Amino acid sequence: MLTFKQIEALYWAVKLGTFSAAADKLHTTQSAITKRIQELENKFDIVLFDRSGHKAALVGKGHEIFAIAEKMLADRDQLVARLEGHNVLTGTLRFGITEIMAMTWLPSLIRSLRSRYPNVDLEPRIDMAGELQKQLLSGEIDLAFLNHKFLDGHLVSQPLRELEFAWMGCPDQLDPDAVYTPAQLAKMPLLRQSQESALNTVYDEWLSPHVAQKNLFTINSLIAMAGLAAAGFGVCCLPRDYFSDMVRQRRLVVLRTTVPAPSTLYCAAYRREAGSIFYENVARLAKDCCDFSKAA
Repeated sequence: MLTFKQIEALYWAVKLGTFSAAADKLHTTQSAITKRIQELENKFDIVLFDRSGHKAALVGKGHEIFAIAEKMLADRDQLVARLEGHNVLTGTLRFGITEIMAMTWLPSLIRSLRSRYPNVDLEPRIDMAGELQKQLLSGEIDLAFLNHKFLDGHLVSQPLRELEFAWMGCPDQLDPDAVYTPAQLAKMPLLRQSQESALNTVYDEWLSPHVAQKNLFTINSLIAMAGLAAAGFGVCCLPRDYFSDMVRQRRLVVLRTTVPAPSTLYCAAYRREAGSIFYENVARLAKDCCDFSKAA
């Protein structure tokens, strides 16, 4: 008898490239995946995969059967969502977040997800935007909330909200009445993040065509950047609303600039595959929760 477990084994082995990755995705063993695919092949007397290499490469009718399997899984997900409701959904949602989300609206999203999908286990991972995109494309995570500058063309994305930044530094070292140009800021000691951070791209685009000349620190922590800026070690571009308390306390000053401070769009991103209807619904919940102004 044909089962959805067999169909899922075929689908994810092809989608993720190996039997072992499919096993991780389906929370089972590689031998179980192998067995399910062998059952399919034996039942219908066909060969689905070329087993001479390391990758799960389809052969012959395998491509046709994979396309049918993909549609069957998508139809199953739609049927479950329509007939049985959210409470019966089970499994694990592995989603990636960046630091600013963890510092602000992550708790709100988790509460909403637990209320709407009580039987789904949640596995959030905090990392830089570039690394999250790699994990998403490789199938290590199912969904990611990240800056649109790190969106691969193979991903589906839904916009959430603009994140507004401001250039900030130590009040004792900077003139709050001065109006700074990108050329002037490029000559100052800058506190910035690594190339895996979308914030680093925001810096460079705003400064262009000028290139930063005194990058004193490369720090993958917004909190550490703000602390070092307040201590007078350099200027940095920080989320405006989140660090507004430090500005009110005069630990930081917002610099006036000839070019408006940058902003960037945050998105929910996921692969277009079986299960993506669920990810689309999660993205809608995330849009309702998305608020970068309040500390978690």
